[in-house]
Amino acid sequence: MNINDGLHNLSEPAGVTETSRISPVQRQGSASVPSTGALGQDSAEVSLAASLANRAMQVPDVRMDKVAAVQHALNNGTYSVAPEDVAEKLVRQMISK
Repeated sequence: MNINDGLHNLSEPAGVTETSRISPVQRQGSASVPSTGALGQDSAEVSLAASLANRAMQVPDVRMDKVAAVQHALNNGTYSVAPEDVAEKLVRQMISK
């Protein structure tokens, strides 16, 4: 993902030698703050696609339990694949190219 906020390629401002801290905002009372009922609460909604993509990113690429089971079966000589399954995979691979 490429996020460009437009600030990364700017040169330093001419004549600026130092900066100062900004003091925090001091509230003077409730009269200057509008009463909305949701003051100070931000919210964001994420699309279903983004939510599903996030869940997919949490799943590991390699399922080590499956790998260990196949390795164990190979070492014991008990791993077998039906010839029909191999033939089907070969045909599907040849068709997709």
